[in-house]
Amino acid sequence: MKRTVGSRALGAVLILAVAATITGCDDFVVGDRPPASPAASATNDAPASASASPTPVALPMLPERTAPGNGWTAFTDEQRLVSFEVPEDWTVEPIEDPGEGYDEGGLHFDVSNAEGASMAELHTRIIPPSEECGEEAANPYIVLTSEPVDVPSTAEAEGSIEPRFVVRLIQGYRFFSSYGITDMVGGADGAACVLNNTVQGPGHIGLYAFGDGIQLQALDPTQVGSRTESFATIAEAQKRFDQEDFERIRRMIMSLQVAS
Repeated sequence: MKRTVGSRALGAVLILAVAATITGCDDFVVGDRPPASPAASATNDAPASASASPTPVALPMLPERTAPGNGWTAFTDEQRLVSFEVPEDWTVEPIEDPGEGYDEGGLHFDVSNAEGASMAELHTRIIPPSEECGEEAANPYIVLTSEPVDVPSTAEAEGSIEPRFVVRLIQGYRFFSSYGITDMVGGADGAACVLNNTVQGPGHIGLYAFGDGIQLQALDPTQVGSRTESFATIAEAQKRFDQEDFERIRRMIMSLQVAS
């Protein structure tokens, strides 16, 4: 609702009038402002610039990372907030426009293999996606791989676990797959609407992800795109994730370090 100048002025007069009638109350507060102490009042004539610039908060930084060699190298972002090992013939590039779903100041990188195919994406400061759905909408899911990974997590919600690297399938008209890191169990009784590949990090990182997707859910045929990976059987999926090229993806993701 639009307020007129007159109503604002009247409000200010009323506040001053109420304040003027109260005496002997040293802790009286107007709004959320604490009462001024004598020491503070004595410095009111100081230049405004003396208090205009808050002290910047120093972010934690990762130590220098030694290149692993043997066909691998180390990638670290400019702020030294994240770092991981990557094959020398793969490419790490910033994602200039990650789209919606992220708070300002996040890191966004795509990792492509020598043929230019995207192997994984890293994102920080993810806005937690909605997960509302009824039990009737949940689908069975299967965990093919689950290994502890040494990254920071501040998750305290029900269902939170120590961070792990996981490969999971969710069953729809086919078995849809996804891999990444997580600090949450998938769902109750082996069924879920959505499986999240995310970890709740410290404040300067927020919710972060490193994998082929932030979420996994069963799709219908009209939703399947060129980057969707699915299988007719569980055995077919197991064969895919046992291949040597996936071992390189696994090593890269599990090498992630996050400044905390």
